Amino acid sequence: MVIENEKDYSDYVQLLSNTGSIIALLSGFTFPAFTILLTLLPNPGSIASQFTLVFLVALFYLFMTLLSWGSPTMMRYSKNIPPPSKGINTFNFLVLVGYFGLESVIVLMPLVWNLIYVALASGVLLAVFIMLTSIYIWKPLIEYRKAIK
Repeated sequence: MVIENEKDYSDYVQLLSNTGSIIALLSGFTFPAFTILLTLLPNPGSIASQFTLVFLVALFYLFMTLLSWGSPTMMRYSKNIPPPSKGINTFNFLVLVGYFGLESVIVLMPLVWNLIYVALASGVLLAVFIMLTSIYIWKPLIEYRKAIK
């Protein structure tokens, strides 16, 4: 039930949820595509192959960043948010570790095939996306959580 003066954002939250599902699906296809290309390319050391792999890495990192952006965005439009607690903070930390752990696997996989430049480019991209995530997602989330105590 929405009070007369209160705005109803439920449609927007549903849109964000649907968008998150689509992004999860796309990132779920991007990771295996990278793995399959890495293992089955006849010459993974060629420039075209390495460019394709780095492009897939950038797409995967973009999808994962957008996916991690969804929950904090939806939180701003929720009415009843529990105050920060040790359990919630631990959960948020483990989610962050999980995201970065999965993303760091992409940096390590090319090293198995001795693709140093792909691994280096993946590492640089990961560092950029970690900085962007901490600046635009986690820092505002922490500030917002402190403000609603």
